[in-house]
Amino acid sequence: MHNQLAMNAKDSKSSTQPEAKLLESGLFRGDALFDHVHDIVFFLKDTQGRYTAVNDALVRRLGFAHKSGLLGKTVEQVFPQPLAASFAKQDQRILQGGAAINGQLELHLYANRQPGWCLTWKIALTDPQGRIVGLAGLSRDIQHPIGTESEADAVSRVIEHIGANLDSPLHLEELAVMAKLSVFQLDQRIRALFGISAGQYVIRARIDGACIRLQNSQEPISDIALSCGYADQASFTRQFRRSVGLTPSAYREMRA
Repeated sequence: MHNQLAMNAKDSKSSTQPEAKLLESGLFRGDALFDHVHDIVFFLKDTQGRYTAVNDALVRRLGFAHKSGLLGKTVEQVFPQPLAASFAKQDQRILQGGAAINGQLELHLYANRQPGWCLTWKIALTDPQGRIVGLAGLSRDIQHPIGTESEADAVSRVIEHIGANLDSPLHLEELAVMAKLSVFQLDQRIRALFGISAGQYVIRARIDGACIRLQNSQEPISDIALSCGYADQASFTRQFRRSVGLTPSAYREMRA
């Protein structure tokens, strides 16, 4: 999911130009596509955080009869607090050039209008000149139990901590203590969410972070290695090649 969405994120030299033209043409109907997926909410927003496209699932969950009732509104106008404030803060961070949100565990509204856990992805949308013109996002319901509400909240904090501290060691034992779970329990809950082990999730988060830096900056690869938690460029390159199938420099060249 990340690789599909991250193609849009501030990549004005490659995929973003045709994607921006597609959006401007009116031919892109992501809302219609996701109308047929009832456990996913999909949306596009402008630079003011106002909905410009939504799918039927989001319309129903927010209590509207038609999409037209939701279009043009912001999250503060349609979501209860504290969800509204949290979502608005996310939107502003992305619209101001912040990193994309990739599979973040958080509370959303389910079809019964009750809070429920989901995984959320959000990216910035840019025009051919690389200027941010809005954002796209989706949230997918979690269909299987991941523990009690307090355990789910703890896992959410761990996932957020991983994303914010890629330059740190991120030992599983310390992450489990943070979640007040055993290493095994934390691993099982992350497997239930993402289909990979906790250790694999940490690796994926580091590689995802590196991919964003490689395609959106000219930072030396050695600096990117350190900022993503690798002791040196050689170990980073080995892991990157195993995960992506390319060296970091080849990936950067491909995305240029």
